[in-house]
Amino acid sequence: MKEKFDGFYKFIASQGLEISDKTNPYQCMDLAYTWVFYLNFPKATIQHLYAYEVFTKPTSETQKYFELIPNTPEGVPQVGDLMVFAKEVNGTAGHIAIATGKGDTKTFESLDQNWAGKTFATLVTHDYKFVLGWLRPKLPALFSDQTKIPLGGD
Repeated sequence: MKEKFDGFYKFIASQGLEISDKTNPYQCMDLAYTWVFYLNFPKATIQHLYAYEVFTKPTSETQKYFELIPNTPEGVPQVGDLMVFAKEVNGTAGHIAIATGKGDTKTFESLDQNWAGKTFATLVTHDYKFVLGWLRPKLPALFSDQTKIPLGGD
C-alpha cells in the first residue's frame, strides 16, 4: 500500500483536484474520490453529500471495498486509510483525508485538500479530535495495474 500511496502522492501533490461538482471546486471529497479511483474502486463506495456520511452512512458498496474502523484511544491509521472527521470539524460537511501512515495514538499525518484554506493537496498533521474513524481499503485482490482517474467531473 505504501508504494501505491507514494505513486498517488507524486501524481497529485500540490494540485487542486476537481472530480465531482464544478460549482463547489476543490473539496476534500474530490481528493478522496481521486484516491478511490486510483485504487480502481467505484465512486459509489464513498459517494455521499457530506464527508462525515462516508463513515456514518456506509453502504454495502462501502463495506465491500473498505473495512470501517472506529476511532479509539489505541487506534492508529495505516497508509492509505481514508480518515473521516465529524461535521463538528467545520460545522457542516465534516472532512475526509488520506492517512500517510505516519503517526501514533496522539497525532497522525494525512494528505488533505480544502484544509486551512488550501485548495490543493497538502500534508497536514492532525490530532484525533473530531475523527469518527477511518476506512481501510481491502486488499490485495481489488488492485489492478490500470489506473483510471476521471478528472474534471463525471
